[in-house]
Amino acid sequence: MKTLLVTSDLTFVPFNYNRFVLKMAEDTHIVGLIIIKNKSFSILLKALVLILSGAGTRLGAQLIKNYFSRSDTVRKNKYLSLGKKVWSFSTINLPEVLQIIKDEEIDLIVNARTREIFKRNLLQAPKWGCVNIHHGLLPKQRGLMCDFWAHLEGDNFGFSIHRMTSKIDDGDILKVYPFSHNYQSYLEAILNASIQEAVVCSELLSEIDKNENKVLIIKNKSDSPIYFKNPKIKDFQKLNVKGIKI
Repeated sequence: MKTLLVTSDLTFVPFNYNRFVLKMAEDTHIVGLIIIKNKSFSILLKALVLILSGAGTRLGAQLIKNYFSRSDTVRKNKYLSLGKKVWSFSTINLPEVLQIIKDEEIDLIVNARTREIFKRNLLQAPKWGCVNIHHGLLPKQRGLMCDFWAHLEGDNFGFSIHRMTSKIDDGDILKVYPFSHNYQSYLEAILNASIQEAVVCSELLSEIDKNENKVLIIKNKSDSPIYFKNPKIKDFQKLNVKGIKI
């Protein structure tokens, strides 16, 4: 089963999410990596605001560190050393990406920590479609930075892997992996989650391959779904008041 991994050039996860991205390079189902170039001055500005406001000093510093890291080179070298291909694009919705899927005979795409909205023609291009690693517990926690809001509300956090549709955080759920909310450091929590993501994602790829895409699913339905948005400075301050380092 030929699978493409798609991730962002820059994230706020410690080690720039490489504990996941580099580990997935070792998975025999992964044949290539697409990196979405998302570095911008506005991200640096947001990081500085977090630091100067005192609301998210560690998170802001981590984001700046990731911004100037050489993750792109490290990732490229790792994948190429294992005989896998690497591409970089400004967005996933390009004719060039569709051509790659066709030329490489891709069966599945895994979307990991990008905020890209996949268009319908892209979703339908791989033989078995696209799956997304959502950083919240579906079917309830939807939207942006669900793990942050779970920490703020004292709820369990984690990640879900679901089939992608034209609707955000929609599609059948394939895996749900919860963590206890008893973390006193937000960065530590999301780092540990990223490590576990690689384990669960690899297990899922093996399951999909073995069963020819016929795997058990959970219907992505909830009587009371919560749609989260990006937190504001006051929300970061509230998390600090709770004693959670951020």
